Amino acid sequence: MTDAAALLERLLSTHAATLPAFAGNGSLFFLHDAEGSAQVWEVPAGGGAPLARTSHRDAVAFVAGLPEGGAIFGRDAAGDERVQLYYLPAEGEARPLTTAPQVIHGWGAISPDGKRIAYTANARDPAHTDAWVMEIASGEARCVAEVEGPHELPAWHPNGKAVVLATAPRTFENNLYLVPLDGGARTELTPHDGDARHMNPRWRKDGSGFWLLTDRGRDYLGLALLKPGGAPEWLYAPEADVEKLEVSPDQRLLAVVVNEGGYSRLRFLDAATGALRGEPVHPRGVITKITWAADGRSLAFDLAGFPFPSGVHLARPDAAETQPVHATPAQPGLHSWETVAFPSHDGRQLPAFLALPEGKAPEGGWPVLVWVHGGPAMQALPNWRADLQAFLAMGLGVLVPNVRGSTGYGRAYAELDDREKRLDSVADLASAHAWLSARPDVNGSRIGIMGQSYGGWMVLAAVTEYPELWAAGVDFYGIARWKTFFERTGPWRVGHRAAEYGDPVQDAELLERLSPLNYADRIRCPMLIAQGLTDPRVPPYESEQMTELLRQRGVPVEYLTFPDEGHGFTKRDNRRRVYAAVIAFLHRHLQG
Repeated sequence: MTDAAALLERLLSTHAATLPAFAGNGSLFFLHDAEGSAQVWEVPAGGGAPLARTSHRDAVAFVAGLPEGGAIFGRDAAGDERVQLYYLPAEGEARPLTTAPQVIHGWGAISPDGKRIAYTANARDPAHTDAWVMEIASGEARCVAEVEGPHELPAWHPNGKAVVLATAPRTFENNLYLVPLDGGARTELTPHDGDARHMNPRWRKDGSGFWLLTDRGRDYLGLALLKPGGAPEWLYAPEADVEKLEVSPDQRLLAVVVNEGGYSRLRFLDAATGALRGEPVHPRGVITKITWAADGRSLAFDLAGFPFPSGVHLARPDAAETQPVHATPAQPGLHSWETVAFPSHDGRQLPAFLALPEGKAPEGGWPVLVWVHGGPAMQALPNWRADLQAFLAMGLGVLVPNVRGSTGYGRAYAELDDREKRLDSVADLASAHAWLSARPDVNGSRIGIMGQSYGGWMVLAAVTEYPELWAAGVDFYGIARWKTFFERTGPWRVGHRAAEYGDPVQDAELLERLSPLNYADRIRCPMLIAQGLTDPRVPPYESEQMTELLRQRGVPVEYLTFPDEGHGFTKRDNRRRVYAAVIAFLHRHLQG
């Protein structure tokens, strides 16, 4: 316990740098958490030590560099996701661009001339996010399109007279439209049959077409060139998802990131043919953002791995290796994960990451924690997790599965848990338990389960569907009952979530069957539940009603709340508190 607590403190004090963004003058912005939450930092154009440019308790959500220097960034209040936009000049303090604390502002893109921004806002109706354009200098803003439901504005047309509107009515359906700023009719850019994703559009300078990522007619996302209204011309389509795409300033090269079993791989491609032009060596890990320098000679990206926090690195198309810009090296005494597979109830081999503590297993085998990702259309990645490293230090093994419904293994795999098949993914967790229990180095009677958000629902579903298996459960802001979730979640999320989980009216019977609260009398294991009180996605009532019911039944339950957190614990002091509580809880119930 002492070693785990000491390691946790050391790892929580290890700083991370994420989401880099070049400005046109050569300065490099990124988010850095040295002061306890992610804030904007800048490496000056001429080089030198990074400088902190913002200082708030609440985390900054994103930063985007401007062509003439300076940046746009966004942050919310205490995790409520009602992001406000700010302009950060090349020198001096930031000034707000939006001042409507009840409105969600979604980042879009910077105009080709650098004088305007496109963004979304649900000012008209909380359930609908319209398209807006603002003049940065004056702050003058206008709505250019009213839209039903949520959407994004990922790009401008190169002539600066229109923006691209991206809709996502369902998990695997994205369509792109061109919206003229003069009030003209929208043009559908990606007409197609059936569901398909069309993402990351990047226009040719002459406006004749755009590069994008799409899975139209495929199981995986690939790179294609598309002329408006036409069919994809495939340039690079491996049997793996191409997840990131950015075009060099001279449009001769494309930088892409490929998901290979959860690990990111950066590659440079010829923009005309898709031929490989460079594959620089970088540490194994996860890349979340890439950004070209204005001169096109280098590309910055962030990278995190199991044994090291996210840092910013630099790649050059003509260089064999990448170079760290602001990164913490791999930490001593930390574990890497082994990629494994285990058989499920229907014979499928399911991917996972496994790590066991150092040394010889104790008599009876190691206790193990199964950590379940959220989403559900997400993927557990080989990422930096201070808490999981601390669990290993205290003598717990950790299994991180990607059960059916996870992304990264093809669209067909991701659709295996849809709606009526939802509980098949919970059965996968029982299969993970069976596979672990069959190992001679694992104690099958001391296996716990932990997850957050939808992963929290998976925890609650696991301990109600298979109560005899689990020795302890940790639920971070999980859904307890779908009816109350839909009644209280942010109205802007209802339509998209209903398409994934089921309609709260038409599928009410199914959703009641999928609600762990209705089967809470089955729960046998002690539980720890943690909740941010400003969470607009999974409101506190979900955790409150489960906690109250468990207390009434006499099931041991600990309930932690965080008044200044939303859907996630973003502040270092709050992470310290919740992780320390989980360590103590798991020590009592898996090792005690």
